[in-house]
Amino acid sequence: MYFVEIFKLKDGGSQSLLANCFLENGSINFKGDEKFIESLRQNGITDYSSVDKNKLFPIDGLKFLEQLKYNFRSGYLNATDIKEM
Repeated sequence: MYFVEIFKLKDGGSQSLLANCFLENGSINFKGDEKFIESLRQNGITDYSSVDKNKLFPIDGLKFLEQLKYNFRSGYLNATDIKEM
């Protein structure tokens, strides 16, 4: 199983886990902050690997996971590389 963790910067400089996104049986599942997860489901993320910068949604599976680290790489939110469990 592949997964990506998304962290949020807290006051004081520590990080907390905002969401865990994992590929299981071909589909993306989530654990974590429900509002954030619902935003991912409804709004998708940008596919920075395509010239047209199309949107990706959880239904896109592994490609969605691969692009999370490019969508969340700021000082406040960041995603890990894909990890295998």
